[in-house]
Amino acid sequence: MVKTTSPKIKKIWPQLTEEQKNARREKFIALTNDIEQAHTVYSNKIENISKKHGRSERWTSCQLFISRITRARCQPTAWNGFVSERLNDINEKLPKGSHWKLTEFIASHWETLQHDFMQLMEAHKFNHVTRLMQESVQRKVIVHYQPKAVQCKMSAAFETMDKEWTSLCTSLGIEGFYIVVCGVEDLSAPKIFFSLKGDKFVHSVLDLEPCHLALKFESFVVSGLADKIDSPAQCESCPLNKLISDCCSAIQKGLDDVLRDNGITRTVCMNYSNYKCKITECFGVELIGWPNDLLPIHNPAQLGGHDRVQKLLSALTTKVCHWKKLSEEDT
Repeated sequence: MVKTTSPKIKKIWPQLTEEQKNARREKFIALTNDIEQAHTVYSNKIENISKKHGRSERWTSCQLFISRITRARCQPTAWNGFVSERLNDINEKLPKGSHWKLTEFIASHWETLQHDFMQLMEAHKFNHVTRLMQESVQRKVIVHYQPKAVQCKMSAAFETMDKEWTSLCTSLGIEGFYIVVCGVEDLSAPKIFFSLKGDKFVHSVLDLEPCHLALKFESFVVSGLADKIDSPAQCESCPLNKLISDCCSAIQKGLDDVLRDNGITRTVCMNYSNYKCKITECFGVELIGWPNDLLPIHNPAQLGGHDRVQKLLSALTTKVCHWKKLSEEDT
């Protein structure tokens, strides 16, 4: 009978989807955490039993048939830290390819190592143990999530938050809203929730759409404006000409934004000398929240003093002083 060989067929496994990858990753992390927790519980139980009955931990672990689990993790010792430090010091001076291995180094220098180790003080031994523990912590594996996995996890979390907020508003009668935006490294859309009165507050008090408020907050975070805003202590040390320039820039930017919302695309320069006629009456916008002791509205360079210009800049930065579109009744 002639032997026949069947051709080797290469099996092609279907590629996992992102949901399947996330499920496997979460399952592995959950299993690892459970094993770590069980190991901690068993180790504490062994220690308690050995102290209570005057037995050694090794004997107790053998009686509980978990000696392999308790021996899996060896605690750092002063001897291990001392030997590894000596080995590293010697290998640093040697060229590559001629480094000592740990076992060969201990066998060749056993008497010298043992003699030097006995001369160490307790403080030096403690330092060796501490160094080994720190290196162990630094070598721990950090799980890096993929952007898609992070986005899926975030969407699921905020979907749950929306349901909980809706339930709380209905059952307890509370009102509120939240806006969550991502940083530069993540391009996910803003997450918002507004209750009924929270929505009315944004419309009537802030004169904004909720989605527009979220977009403004996102641009504030992503553009880095939060890092450029000076604190009061920093503003006191700023020269006067810089404060005046920042005030003029903030006023002009606010004017450009409110005019753009009204459909005016051309650039309109701020007119301080004829503000009511050239700006308010002509375009139907008004700069509200100007500090009371700085009335009327005029060029920041003419306010007269570092403190007065700084007060105006603070009002512009915190949006206390801002541009507003006038209604038909106001005009």
